Amino acid sequence: MWLRSIAYRLGQVRQQLGFVAPLTGGDYEEAARVLPSSAALSLFCTMSPADQQHALRVCRGLQAHGCTNEDMLAAALLHDVGKAQGRVPFWTRPAIVLGKKLAPQLLSRLVLYPKTGSPPRWDPIMQMSKLPGSSVGADLSSIYRPPEKSPPSPPSLHQLVKPHYRAPRGDGQGPSIVGAIPCGRPACGRPAPRPDYPTTTIPKWRQSLSNAWYHAEIGADLASAAGLSDHAVLYIRTHHQPGGPAAELHEVDEVS
Repeated sequence: MWLRSIAYRLGQVRQQLGFVAPLTGGDYEEAARVLPSSAALSLFCTMSPADQQHALRVCRGLQAHGCTNEDMLAAALLHDVGKAQGRVPFWTRPAIVLGKKLAPQLLSRLVLYPKTGSPPRWDPIMQMSKLPGSSVGADLSSIYRPPEKSPPSPPSLHQLVKPHYRAPRGDGQGPSIVGAIPCGRPACGRPAPRPDYPTTTIPKWRQSLSNAWYHAEIGADLASAAGLSDHAVLYIRTHHQPGGPAAELHEVDEVS
């Protein structure tokens, strides 16, 4: 079991280092037949060639197992899109794998939840697995609800009387936790819509590590903005759960 896992991870390393052929025109046509819109295809095109090849293998693996669920197949093609466009550098992938095995508590303290830019008080993926009777058609609003924006606070007396003491805009500001989720402008279509994330001052390495940990959440939000169905978004959000709504996707993903 360990030898098989090590061989699989080494294969992933080789692919991520660039030892993988880019997709052919026929491959993109195959992806276009599965994905529901041009925005979704544009989102697929933002992934690295290695991740695109992996996504196609997962999709084909599901089809080989008899899966005909269109939402599940679309989710298979986009389940790792949260890693795209440099959000998850190569070094974070072994760091996450080793961190889970050797220092899970330290890892959980280092990562920041992308929607708030703060250490997570609860993990939406783990919480979903605890929901009784969670079904494929579950209402996403009852499982996960983005935090509502609070109204702006009125200026303080200090701000009104001594505005020259205020720090210039931009001082001390770091990159956002997910870089505002840029979708880029792939050659195969217009850029897909993108959700907004708050900015936060954290080191770049910690931002990347957090993106890697929460790439399923990020990918699910991107897929939702690109018009995928609630079911497909749910599958992407939970594709790491062995017994979750996307258990079939998880099983094929682990060996692809």
